Amino acid sequence: MSTRLFSCVRLSVLPLFVWLGVAACGSPATPEPALPAETATSTDSAVTSATPPSEPSTYDQLLDTFLIGRPDTCRWLGMHAECDGRVGDYSAAGIADRARALEWIRRELAPEIATPPADPDHRLDVRLLDLACQDELFQLNDTTEWKRRPKYYEELFALDSYLVRDYAPLDQRIRALLTHVTKSLPQVENIKKNLVGPLPKSFVETDIKVYKGYGEYLRGDVVGIIAGVKDAKLKDDATAAVKKLADEADGVATWLEKSELPRADQSHVLGKARFEKLLRVQEALDVPLESLEKMADDDLAKNKKAYEDLVKKGVKPKRPKATELLDVATSLVTDSRAFIEKKHLATIPNGGKVVVKESPPFMRWNAAFLNSPGPFDSPALDAYYYITLPDPKWSKKEQDEYVMSYGTLLATSVHEVMPGHFLQSLWLRKSKTRTQKALEAYSFVEGWAHYGEQMMVDEGFRADDPATKLGQLSDALLRNCRFVASIGIHVKGMSTADVEKMFMDDCKQDKATAREQAARGTFDPGYFAYTLGKLQIIELRDEVKRGLGDKFDLGKFHDALLSHGGPQIPILREYVLRDLGLDPAKKY
Repeated sequence: MSTRLFSCVRLSVLPLFVWLGVAACGSPATPEPALPAETATSTDSAVTSATPPSEPSTYDQLLDTFLIGRPDTCRWLGMHAECDGRVGDYSAAGIADRARALEWIRRELAPEIATPPADPDHRLDVRLLDLACQDELFQLNDTTEWKRRPKYYEELFALDSYLVRDYAPLDQRIRALLTHVTKSLPQVENIKKNLVGPLPKSFVETDIKVYKGYGEYLRGDVVGIIAGVKDAKLKDDATAAVKKLADEADGVATWLEKSELPRADQSHVLGKARFEKLLRVQEALDVPLESLEKMADDDLAKNKKAYEDLVKKGVKPKRPKATELLDVATSLVTDSRAFIEKKHLATIPNGGKVVVKESPPFMRWNAAFLNSPGPFDSPALDAYYYITLPDPKWSKKEQDEYVMSYGTLLATSVHEVMPGHFLQSLWLRKSKTRTQKALEAYSFVEGWAHYGEQMMVDEGFRADDPATKLGQLSDALLRNCRFVASIGIHVKGMSTADVEKMFMDDCKQDKATAREQAARGTFDPGYFAYTLGKLQIIELRDEVKRGLGDKFDLGKFHDALLSHGGPQIPILREYVLRDLGLDPAKKY
C-alpha cells in the first residue's frame, strides 16, 4: 500500500522519465553544463546536447551521462543546478539515442566488470551503475514501456519537483518551471505518436486517472503556488503556460478514454523469460523460478496462519475515521522516532522534519507515499508523508473499508518514515560516493521499510495492543500477495480477477485495495521486491547473528546495513559482514 517516491534512481519502480541525446554515431559525450535555474530561458535546447569526448571517459562522466540524462529524477536527487528547466526528448529518435547512451556506458564499464576494481567502494559503484543501465535498457527494449505505458510520459507534466520544497526563492523556481513547461508542450504529441495500441487495459485505466489528476493538480495547486510570484510578467506567463499544460493532460486522458480504452486488452504479461531477466537486472538475482515461488508461498502461508490465529482469539482491526487519519499518522511518526532512540535500534542522522499530508490528485493510485528530499538537496528541507483518503465516488462500504486500521496505519507509518524510507533517506546523505547516494535497488528500499514494520513490533513498539500485530500481519500479507501475484500474473497465467480474489481471500484485503493491487501487479511486476528484500535482510541478519554470537548488536547491524546506500542485498552482504568484523568469504 505504500512506496517511496523519487529521492533516488530506482529504475524498476519509476517510469523512465528522461534520457540524454547522443551523437548520431560513436560515443555520447559528457552533458553540457546546465544553466542555473535563475538564468534558464525557453529558448534553451529541450534536449541535452552531445559531442564526442576528446579524451577517454572517466567514471564520473559515465555517471553524469546516466543521471543528467534523466532530468526529472536528477531534480529529485537534488541536482537542481544541473537539471532544473530541462526536459528529455520524447521522440522515437530521442529514445533510441538514450538506449545508445546506456549501451555506451556499459561498454565503458565492461573492463571493470570483467576485472572488478580492488577499491571496495568503486567496485560497488561500477556494479550499481551497470545494473542501472541494464534495468533501464530492459524497460526500453524488452518491455518497450515507451510504446505501451501512457504514464511513461508523465515527466512532461510533473512539476512538483520545483514546488514541494523551498530549495530556492519562488521566482527562481517558477522561472525554471516555465522553461520546463515551454519545452514540454510541443512534446505532448509524442505520446500519441509513440504509443502502439491496443494497450493493456490496466495501464490505460490507471493512467486515465493519472492524467486527470495532473489536470486537476496543475490548474489547482500549481496555479495557486504561482500566485505567490513577485514578478508580474513571470506570474502571468507561467500561469498561462501551466493552464495550457493542464488542458493537454486532460486531452491525453480523454484520448485514452475514447480511443484506447475501448480496444484495450490483456497484453501486460511478461512471460517467463522476461520475468527471469527482470530478476537479474533489477535484483542481481539468478535463481530458479521455482525456488522463488516456494519462498513466496511459504511466507504467505506463515503470515496467513498467524493472522488467522489472532482473529480466532477475537482480535479485530479498529479503524479511525477518514478525517482522523492524518492526525493519527502524525502522532505515530513522533512516537516511532522516540522508540528507536530509546531502544538504540539505529542511529538517526540529522535532517529536516516530516510533514503528513493528503496525497495530491495525480498520486492517488496507491495508499501512501513518502516524498523525501534527495541526497544532494539541503538536509534542512522537509519530507512529505502522503496518505490517500478514500475516493468519495466509491460506495460507503468501500470507503469505510479503504480507511486503514490503526494497526495497518502504524505499520504504514513505520514503513514510510521511521525506521523506514525517511530514516534510510537520511543515511543516503552519509553514503561514501555519489553513486551510492543515487542508485538504489527496489528490493533494498522497499525491503528495508517492510522489514522495519516487523522489526518494530518484534522489539515491542505498541505491542501491548494485539491489534498492532494484526495490522503488521495485514500489511505483510498484502506484500506476500504482491510476491505471489507478480509470479502468477507474469508467469503462471493468473487473471487480474484471480489476483483480486487472492488479495481478498488469502491476504485479507478489502475490495478496493484488492482491485488497486491487482492492477498494480500488471504494470509493476517488480513489486515482489517488498517481501523479497525483507526476507533477504532477515537472512543476512541471522547470518551475522551466527557469526557474532553474543556480540551481536541489532542497532549496529542496522547502521552497517544502511551505510552503503541501497544496493541489492546479495551485493551488499560482503560490505555488511566486513563492517561488522566478519569474513565475507565465509558462510556463517
